[in-house]
Amino acid sequence: MKRYIIVLLIVACFVLPSFAHAIESLPGSTWGDLHAEFPDSGGSNAILEGWIRQGIGWKKWEKGSTSFLLNTYLTARYKWDSEGLDWNNYIGPGFGAAIEMSNPHGPLVSWGAEYIHEYDYRSNDENPYTALYMNWYHWWDLEGTKYPGSTWGDLRYEIPNGGDSNLILEGWIRQGITWKRWEREGRTYILNPYLKVKYKWDSEGLDWNNYISPGAGVALDMESPKGPLLSWGVEYSWENDFRSGDDVHKVEVFMRWYAWWDLKHKESK
Repeated sequence: MKRYIIVLLIVACFVLPSFAHAIESLPGSTWGDLHAEFPDSGGSNAILEGWIRQGIGWKKWEKGSTSFLLNTYLTARYKWDSEGLDWNNYIGPGFGAAIEMSNPHGPLVSWGAEYIHEYDYRSNDENPYTALYMNWYHWWDLEGTKYPGSTWGDLRYEIPNGGDSNLILEGWIRQGITWKRWEREGRTYILNPYLKVKYKWDSEGLDWNNYISPGAGVALDMESPKGPLLSWGVEYSWENDFRSGDDVHKVEVFMRWYAWWDLKHKESK
């Protein structure tokens, strides 16, 4: 019953604002991660995952330097790996509604609800679910531009169409040192080694959802005021599964990206 109420609320957020508000914006964004994993147990695996999202901004308001946007959206999540593992091979179209908070100095925070119809194309299983979520991203640079750091997190309450609900917390924190920084054609490039801690926990106690993973790496990050943000690097991590006590040591070679746009403002230029 709970999931149907949440879905109705999301649909209402799509429909009702059109009677009261003009469209404020047409924001979209995409994130992706392509990496090759080399665990100490042997073998390797290439993994591609990410999402793309296109929304309608219905209402925007500001409080000081902080902006808030009521946004409804369509989204698609995807994941693929070279090993063909069932849980790593899916496509998940869906829709949702969110209130997004932004500030030029951070953090970026989003509260929302979404419905995702996940289709595992290796097994042909379907796993639709509804989720309430809060996610955040923040960044800093200590002593000017010498020590760049950032953190991301996501807290989700997933309600599957079949089975038990699950509360999931995951995220990471990273602190680096700038070795070299240069500008070219309006973009900033930063070569920086870093320490990083990844974590994940869930209320069901699933082994693969409960770990802490300290590590270290080196990356070349590309930044641009209008995007995209790109990162290429190598990272070593030591994953400790605190439910089972298992340890996994692995090296990753990665490329990650994030981009954003506003179709309405682009058309008006």
